[in-house]
Amino acid sequence: MEEKKVSTLFEEMRDDVSNYISSSLELGKLEVYEKISLGSAAVIYGLLIGAIVLIAFFFTLVTVGLYLGELLQNFWAGFGIVAAFAFLTLLCMLLLKKYFNKKFTNKVIRFLMSQDDEKEDKKRDK
Repeated sequence: MEEKKVSTLFEEMRDDVSNYISSSLELGKLEVYEKISLGSAAVIYGLLIGAIVLIAFFFTLVTVGLYLGELLQNFWAGFGIVAAFAFLTLLCMLLLKKYFNKKFTNKVIRFLMSQDDEKEDKKRDK
């Protein structure tokens, strides 16, 4: 009789451990999904804001080009100055590539870490 009870206990313990491992794997998978969805939402939002800023910047450059063209009475010169400004800005961005990459990488890491911290705080509050 005792052997059956011990074997039953071992079977129950094995089932519990199996369920625990399955639940842990499922939880890990859901956490990865959450991080991917939060990161994707942040990237899409950033791209939308970037597109709007880019369009606004484009129209600003066209306006400045037209204004300078009227001032100089030569539209080629006006747009040439604007193009030189744009190329100078591009050159600066290329020279500062490492700085911007590091800055954006750190922002993404801080964002993901803050999400983890918020999640841990919620767990503690429960």
